[in-house]
Amino acid sequence: MNDHDIELPDPCKVILLATDGSEFSAGVERVGMELAAQNHSRLHILRLLLADTGTDAAIVEEQDAALSLERIGALCTERAIDHVPLIRSCDEPAQGILAAAREVQSQLIIIGRRGRRGLAKHNVGDATTRILDKQERSVLVVPRLFSYWSSGVLLVIDPEETEGDHAAMTAIQLAKGAGIPLTILLVADDNDETREANQTVNRLVAMANLQEVHAEGLVQSGDIDDVILEVARQRSADLIVCEPRDRSVIDRLFNINKLVQLIGKAHCPVLVVQGVRQEN
Repeated sequence: MNDHDIELPDPCKVILLATDGSEFSAGVERVGMELAAQNHSRLHILRLLLADTGTDAAIVEEQDAALSLERIGALCTERAIDHVPLIRSCDEPAQGILAAAREVQSQLIIIGRRGRRGLAKHNVGDATTRILDKQERSVLVVPRLFSYWSSGVLLVIDPEETEGDHAAMTAIQLAKGAGIPLTILLVADDNDETREANQTVNRLVAMANLQEVHAEGLVQSGDIDDVILEVARQRSADLIVCEPRDRSVIDRLFNINKLVQLIGKAHCPVLVVQGVRQEN
């Protein structure tokens, strides 16, 4: 196998799309179906039942869930998407979504930035925040008005978190599948780090070019979120790909998740890529 034939990961082989059937899930549904169609994925479409069993509210919720899944299923059938409807009862949405992801062994969860239930902080719903905190699966967080990426992918790399280059290879595959350019960004703190960062970025640019993806690298300094959002705007990127961030003791003490803050400010979906996991 030569460099040109490097095996890319398949982050979309099995996808779990979590929808609540509301307008907040419209973007999730559009992106999930398009991604599954492009990658010939198996798409599991999940609706959670949160009302107490046997109540009038539960009956209404079950009927709404069935109609919602029937609607999405019909759209999938039109596009020859391999899809599986799932209805599951749970007490807490994040736990229900993660349990379903384990059940179907999905590599990727697609979820809305917020839903119609629960609290929202930094424009990101409580369930989405909890799922990101768990760091069990790759998670694609989609704003409700979004359709699909068509302009560019922005990959944000951390030189201390790129073991196996899984996030980089995922971004390359998504850019290649959509036929759009890739920008590789590393935010450095000092001159010594900048020199090493350039080597990392150049290596990943070369990897992307070998896969016939037009890629450019950037090394910039500044507040990481401000830099990411500005570069995304300048490069017209409509998908941001990154890795999970380690949270400091202070961040955990005050329940601060800066990645959630970034997702809440971003104009486009953010894909948080986990490393390859083995199911028990």
